[in-house]
Amino acid sequence: MPDRLEWAAPLLALGRRAAGRPRGARKSTPVGSPRSMAIMAHQDDDLYFLNPLLVNQLRSSEEHLTVCLTAGEADGRNAPDGTPENAATPVDFESFAAARYNGLRCAYADMVLGDRDAKWRREVTTLAGGAEADVSILVDAPHIRLVALNLWATAPAGSAPGAGSLPGLWTGRAESNPTMIPLGSPVPEVHSYTRESLIESLVLLLERFAPTLVWTMDPDPDPQVHDRANPRHADAEGYSDHSFHTATGLFTHEALTRWFAAGGGRRTSVEAFRGYYVRRWPSNLSPEARAGKQRYKDVYGWADRRPSDDPAGLGDRKVSGDLIAQGNASGTTLRYPGSRSWAAPGADGRLSAFAVRGGQVVHWREGRPGELAESRRVPGRKLLPHVSAVPTADGGWRLFAVRQGLTADPDRHRRDLWTILLPASGDYREVRWESLGNPNEGSAPAKRRNIGMPQAVPLPGGRLLVVTRNAGKGLSGRLHDGAAWTPWHDLGGRETQDGLTAVALDDGSVEVLAAGRHGIARWLVDTTELTADFSVVRTEAPAGPPTVVRLPDGGRMMFCRCRDSASTVSFRTRDDGRTWDPASLTDLGGHGGPGPMAARYVPDAGAVLLAVRNDDSATSLIWVRPDGRPRGPWLREPTPIAGSHAVSVDSAGRSLVLAVSAAGGLLALPVTRSASSLTSTKEVP
Repeated sequence: MPDRLEWAAPLLALGRRAAGRPRGARKSTPVGSPRSMAIMAHQDDDLYFLNPLLVNQLRSSEEHLTVCLTAGEADGRNAPDGTPENAATPVDFESFAAARYNGLRCAYADMVLGDRDAKWRREVTTLAGGAEADVSILVDAPHIRLVALNLWATAPAGSAPGAGSLPGLWTGRAESNPTMIPLGSPVPEVHSYTRESLIESLVLLLERFAPTLVWTMDPDPDPQVHDRANPRHADAEGYSDHSFHTATGLFTHEALTRWFAAGGGRRTSVEAFRGYYVRRWPSNLSPEARAGKQRYKDVYGWADRRPSDDPAGLGDRKVSGDLIAQGNASGTTLRYPGSRSWAAPGADGRLSAFAVRGGQVVHWREGRPGELAESRRVPGRKLLPHVSAVPTADGGWRLFAVRQGLTADPDRHRRDLWTILLPASGDYREVRWESLGNPNEGSAPAKRRNIGMPQAVPLPGGRLLVVTRNAGKGLSGRLHDGAAWTPWHDLGGRETQDGLTAVALDDGSVEVLAAGRHGIARWLVDTTELTADFSVVRTEAPAGPPTVVRLPDGGRMMFCRCRDSASTVSFRTRDDGRTWDPASLTDLGGHGGPGPMAARYVPDAGAVLLAVRNDDSATSLIWVRPDGRPRGPWLREPTPIAGSHAVSVDSAGRSLVLAVSAAGGLLALPVTRSASSLTSTKEVP
């Protein structure tokens, strides 16, 4: 048995890579091999919070690695909680942890090969400080690997003084966290992780595996009031998620920051997924996605109770009866949903696109008409995966992003909005980011972590409005008058999800929209006084962020997803152009998916081009008439992406749908008004 796993890239069968690809769709030529990595707290977190996106990513990645930090031993009884069977089952932590990993292996085998009983090979890899981890390799698809660190969720009796849990290890309340050896594990000895050795172990895995896409848990869960209407369940006190999920997100982001600082991850995109938060908002899964998610969760939960030779059993029976639509897996939601304004023509008409890879912004710019040059890096690090870009009159760009600073002390965490001016000359040697602070600066320290992602809106006369969701789940904004910034202003509102969309109106005001608890939250911002009127467009609460686009007749069209079906719908303003008309709702159908949608009115086509990230984590698009009705069918492009789409136009006048692929390249998909299928996408490194 090897004592150190070598990350040799296996050759993949073409048929396996192509599994699940829509018929007739042509794959883009990648800039490199997409390599995906998920870092989770518990054995079922990826099945609950990453699917349905995970399935297609597993089938599309050249290699995939899932890392699970804890043994997830719970009460040590592999039976549903609160049942007579549970009470009668002897406590066996090592056996229950093994059952959970057996279930995870079965689920992965089913997702990749369609065979839940496919064989796995077990190995051991050595991490920082001599720690040893359990590695599972899917024999008939060796590009799929699972790594189990097996930290105890609750330090067992007899642990060393100062031993504690994963959250305590992050904050320093615990000096160490011991490991378990689950039943059947090839790991020979227990180990005790410190905060530093756990971070360095994750860095080591990142260095060995070199992922181009990293998925993990939410490091910044929303504040949550727990009462009779909103039971706490397994949330941390005062928050919308489990404390182990939060700690996993924090450990992962700290490890990524170190890896990026050392020169790794130049093409790596990072995405964090909401956890138990999703049960408190409308489901954004299509019926098909919900059925698939249910299937793989049931495999993990050993719901079929098929015979097993393994004394631990083939899954986690605590969740064997859980229904996806009624709990913690009802949706799949990104913590940082992505901008729609990350690509646009500059003052010279040439297209530019911006994204965050490796914790810093990269810039693609059109060189010769219709051709995007390779990306170049913009100085500045520790950025979350979101950038909003506004062209300047002199041919440059102003960018907005959120910078994070992580510490063991929760009161010293920082999440601040930053901006940078990029000169038209393209000389970035002297450019520097400027902090715009945080709208929650005067609040309790924990609230300073709950800044939303910025949306910038250019105004006449060189002015600029930037808005963001604040810790109160309302809106805050700052105004730039061409020379200086105003202080932050609280613009009111409440109970909204992140993922703002905004549009400047002819009277100089700005309309901002967001998904609300009881409909579409709407702010009409007076950019002279920086005040706002807040209201709610009385629709059914949407399943994710809306998107707004201006039309040539002076009206506006809004797109959002319906709860429980994830069907895309359109709304129009009434003839006065001021008020929204819910009666204008048109169901456009679609293919589900998380995050914001991108839309642009294309004059030559006389229609709106709409692009969404679908249930496969890929691209679906459709042309929509000015009256809100579809013009033609939905089209699909199968390359998995990270973040959100942008819809723009290049200097040759071509309409483009843009996205960053899971391999880290810029996908540029030309779309014509008469398209009945999609041509191969060009991918630019």
